[in-house]
Amino acid sequence: VGSCAIARGTVSSVCGGAVGSCAIAMGDWNVPVDGVGRLWADLIGGSVPSLSFPNERTCCFPESQHYGVYDHITTNIAGAGQAGHYVYPYQLLEENPVEQHKPVSASLALPAGR
Repeated sequence: VGSCAIARGTVSSVCGGAVGSCAIAMGDWNVPVDGVGRLWADLIGGSVPSLSFPNERTCCFPESQHYGVYDHITTNIAGAGQAGHYVYPYQLLEENPVEQHKPVSASLALPAGR
């Protein structure tokens, strides 16, 4: 069994039916936002995400050797919107952190419950 299948089983066991339209995931997707949908189906399941952001360079130190627009918050919650984000600078550069990603903080505006 592949790692996505294991992860999808874990998400399903924790979230149950909510994963179909009430999931939020944040992390290193290893693709720009336009590629998250195809990974979402394998990893999360449920409806494809309606919102993914930020779509800016977050990978990797040293930038002279790496390039990636990889770290996003993603959701399939209908009506969710962006409530801001910040991509922080690389951390602990004195340690020469090879392939370090920039930390990302992101907030969602969620629709009111019914």
